[in-house]
Amino acid sequence: MSGEANDSGEKIHDPTPKKLEDARRKGNIARSPDLLSATSYLGLWIGLLIIGAAQIDSLGGSLSQIFAQAAGPQGIAVAKGAVMTAFVSASTLIVLPITMILAVLIAQRGVLFTGSNLMPKLERISVLKGFGRKFGAKGLFEFGKSFSKLIILSLALAIWFRLEKDRFIGLSGSSGGALAIYMGRTVLSLLGVATVVAGAISVVDMLWQRFEHLRKLRMSHQDLRDESKDAEGDPHQKAQRRRRAQELASNRMLADVPEADVILVNPTEIAVALKWARDQGCAPVCVAKGQGEIAARIRELAAENGIPVFRDVPTARTLFADLPVGSEIPQQTYVAVAAAIRFADRMRARARGQAR
Repeated sequence: MSGEANDSGEKIHDPTPKKLEDARRKGNIARSPDLLSATSYLGLWIGLLIIGAAQIDSLGGSLSQIFAQAAGPQGIAVAKGAVMTAFVSASTLIVLPITMILAVLIAQRGVLFTGSNLMPKLERISVLKGFGRKFGAKGLFEFGKSFSKLIILSLALAIWFRLEKDRFIGLSGSSGGALAIYMGRTVLSLLGVATVVAGAISVVDMLWQRFEHLRKLRMSHQDLRDESKDAEGDPHQKAQRRRRAQELASNRMLADVPEADVILVNPTEIAVALKWARDQGCAPVCVAKGQGEIAARIRELAAENGIPVFRDVPTARTLFADLPVGSEIPQQTYVAVAAAIRFADRMRARARGQAR
């Protein structure tokens, strides 16, 4: 018994699509902050590429003119041009990263307004929960990720300074415009390195976050049974609904029995009610059929409405098994059914003669 309980309570099954969708509606999805950081770096880097060296050169030239003509009449006009250039560049650098971050959030299905995450939860202020988050597997992963970023970026900066040291020293006597151009290109190269590093780490982080998200949403045997029961309904209720549907169908079918021409029986377990529209030139049609209690009810209705009952065991069984209600009889039963209808006609004629 305990083994069965453990099996039903142990969460070893992957979450179902319904479980994932319910979690998403509550705002519980796999989120990677590093992916958003890498996206923002990439947006800034692409923005700098869009601005291009021409804009940087123009801004550097404007700064040089400002420095040269600061006291002259053209200084204000040059300064206005530099401000407009800087404004356009800054707008690109702000709008593009935000747009890319929103695109990533939408791709992650992370843009969802829900109030469930705003509700206070005791586990968020629990000391034990906080300790587990800091020193558990997730905390160790976050520490390793941050430490890796620090080491990789430090190595990248050290290599860059080693390569650019002589060039940087050589610019000590250059003009302000040249320094501005150099600094712009330096920012572009450093941002490119940071983007590559952040992108590589974000891939690992996203895979980890996805793994953790699916692990937390794993389901036990009981969870699967409960979800199946919720989706399909309780088996007892389904059986009751099925019985009610069968009863309704039987009642509608039995309502057509009084219009039948003959009832074929076998003789007690099966009853098939047939109606023949002679003026339409078609074969007889099954208006009702049943076995057991339904067959008994068909015979009762036949007695109440004066419908002849004809005993033909093979034909009754064939029609009951193969003929749907509302369909014409198959050709191989024409002879047997014709005999039943002739019997019914004789019985009606005899009844009319006795009535006279």
